[in-house]
Amino acid sequence: MGLTREGYRIAVVGADDGPSGAPVPSGMDEVDEVYERCGLERPVARLAELAGESPDGFAVVLDSANGIMDAPLAALGIPVLRADPPVLTDGRTTARSLAALGRSHREALTALPPDGWTMAGREDGIAAEEAASEPVERELEDQGLLLVGGGGSAPLVALTFDDGPHPEYTPQVLDVLARYDAPAAFFCIGLHALAHPGVVRRIAAEGHTLGNHSWSHAYLPDLGPIGLREQLGFTADALARACGGIRPSRWLRPPYGGRSPELLKAVAGSGLSTALWDVDAKDWSRPGAEVVAERVLNGVGPGSVVLMHDGGGDRSQTVAALPEVITGLRRRGYRIVGLDELLAARPVRPLRPAASS
Repeated sequence: MGLTREGYRIAVVGADDGPSGAPVPSGMDEVDEVYERCGLERPVARLAELAGESPDGFAVVLDSANGIMDAPLAALGIPVLRADPPVLTDGRTTARSLAALGRSHREALTALPPDGWTMAGREDGIAAEEAASEPVERELEDQGLLLVGGGGSAPLVALTFDDGPHPEYTPQVLDVLARYDAPAAFFCIGLHALAHPGVVRRIAAEGHTLGNHSWSHAYLPDLGPIGLREQLGFTADALARACGGIRPSRWLRPPYGGRSPELLKAVAGSGLSTALWDVDAKDWSRPGAEVVAERVLNGVGPGSVVLMHDGGGDRSQTVAALPEVITGLRRRGYRIVGLDELLAARPVRPLRPAASS
């Protein structure tokens, strides 16, 4: 199963033949709804049909650029195999090449656990890449091209929401923000922006920041230059079209916070600034609205960036928690600001002494 600007494409391979079948533009549930709204065939429903027609040994091969497909497939009980580097090439893996890998190199693929996540089994490697990124992060922070959050001197906090726009929950989040006159940043998945341009327009019209969260919730460090350019460019184009040609903000949030030194340099070189976070509400786990609010209020400090979600699943608890998050922050003396203002107010680092000759 591969990915294009129009959506997912499906190629089918049998035990004794090569990849076949017409590519199918594509998400059951939220992913299928995205494509239905765009007038395209629903990919998860189509995969369910294929699984029913091939009950013995059927599996779907994805790569880490398909970050919004694993959960709906797992919910249907369809086995998912993930292709990782170095099996992949430059991030432009096609549906046919992935199908061929499932036939010829199945032993090189990683079977995702039914209750796992897209990058299951790669946690150690992800942690190593993040650790290796720290020197580059410090350099980019000094240049104003990266914002982690925390460590500020002024009582300012930024609220951010990932994985939308969602046709139900994003408008509810916007209603709460309008009621309390609070700004926020929305990091949008390009495929969702393509399906819900009216929600994107409302985010922009109400003065909030529109950020890039990749085309398909991809693990960006896996991508080569072409794949990265497509993931970010397709999303920027979808956001711009929704807003009448106005380009989105300069902010990118890499899905999963995934980063490597090479990725951070490439993002900075493209003119984008990376926004991470220091307070994670973990609202995706749906622990209850009270717990979501407590996690935020107990975790913030001057200069914090708060991560929440307006898409990617049922976000009713996030909506319910948001009034207490906003009023609780203000009771504690914090002012809620946008990312640009938070970045401008960050402490100035002392100049490093010049190296001796």
